[in-house]
Amino acid sequence: MAKSVAAPPVGGASCCGRAAFMDRSHKVDISGLLAGSRQLMTVADEVPIEPFEGLVFPDPVRVDLELRQADRMLVMEGTLDAHVHGQCDGCLDDVDVQLHLDVDERLDPAHGREVDPFGEGNVLTGERLDVADLAQQIVLSALPMGLRCRPECRGLCAICGANRNTSECSCQPAYYQNGE
Repeated sequence: MAKSVAAPPVGGASCCGRAAFMDRSHKVDISGLLAGSRQLMTVADEVPIEPFEGLVFPDPVRVDLELRQADRMLVMEGTLDAHVHGQCDGCLDDVDVQLHLDVDERLDPAHGREVDPFGEGNVLTGERLDVADLAQQIVLSALPMGLRCRPECRGLCAICGANRNTSECSCQPAYYQNGE
């Protein structure tokens, strides 16, 4: 029967009651799992993500994972919850998106960051899992190419710049009736 072991907490500094970027380690020692033990390790962490191409993450990403070894692979299953803030690509209004992501990853510990820094196992360094890097990669890869305030966003008028979701403009109505 598998034994459940909670990942040891890692300390760090904080500023003004809020964690600053990169102020503490989010690396978890997985040497026991890699040694072939039948442990089940749980990771519960909150990881800040730096702004990325106009998107900000006002709250840390909530990470809840179970780690185990199976067939010489590191198996990670669980969830990530993230809050993303940015601008709508259509009308430029502010947009807040809540992401709930299921994680089901299998990594070969023999192909970590030292072997292939750009490979899928680049969140592993020796016998340590970088939870912050893992969370950032999963969240950023799950984001759409552009945020929308709503699926039926009408965008801005191409002539006068008015937000067509909140007001009508008198600029060439035929231009918009043709599906533009």
